[in-house]
Amino acid sequence: MRKIFAAFALALLLAGASHAREVETVLLVSIDALHPDALNAKTVPTLHALMLPGRFTLAGQSVDPPKTLIAHTAMLTGLTPEQSGKKDNDWLPGQPRVAQTTLFDDARRQGFHTAFYYAKPKLGYLAGAAVDEQALVPDDGIDRARAFFRQGGKRFVFLHVSGLEYAGMNSGWLSPDYLDELTYIDMTLVPLFKDIGKRGAWRLIVTSDHAGHAREHGTRHPEDFKLPLILAGKPELPPLSSGVFRITGLRSLVRQMLAGE
Repeated sequence: MRKIFAAFALALLLAGASHAREVETVLLVSIDALHPDALNAKTVPTLHALMLPGRFTLAGQSVDPPKTLIAHTAMLTGLTPEQSGKKDNDWLPGQPRVAQTTLFDDARRQGFHTAFYYAKPKLGYLAGAAVDEQALVPDDGIDRARAFFRQGGKRFVFLHVSGLEYAGMNSGWLSPDYLDELTYIDMTLVPLFKDIGKRGAWRLIVTSDHAGHAREHGTRHPEDFKLPLILAGKPELPPLSSGVFRITGLRSLVRQMLAGE
């Protein structure tokens, strides 16, 4: 029943094609600690159905070290830890936030209203002045994103989804518990994906900050650096460029989408 619902919802999403040239909706979803080897039709029917030839890769690479805040900083700024200066994985409210411009600045310049919903407090580091609405949402990030998209105008949302990292640390990456948690996340994303398909021309990006191995992550182990990238949208997107996708390249890629390219 869960797979049938996901397939039906995805069909509605993909049917939401628009003849408008200007992109009105951009949703960037970062599923924390998502190992690309978990993306199969049984575990994630919704995400798997988005994986069209040429518009996804399972060979993405995070930064060194592959840790949550460091990687998300690279994702949003397009800079390596050496370039941004963000080499630690910690931040507390009241401390300085990111000094560099981010994807939120890019979206604002293109006339988008912006929102940032994150499940870990440390990611508040990235909620700079160009974020119109931001919230720490361990449990209701998807609902907050849906409410934001119900409003008018061009809208950009960065949604951070947690849960997999804890399953990986407790039971192991790619363990049955890890895969069950991912299946649950896949199912919960369906209503949000349906919503954006109703908002004219849209772009959807799904990625992650890092993966892990055994019950560990954030190390120099090759598995920890892995991440996927999935692109979808209407009107249809051009294929990804060949070569290894690095997390620092995400800002440039999304910037083109924001500009309607």
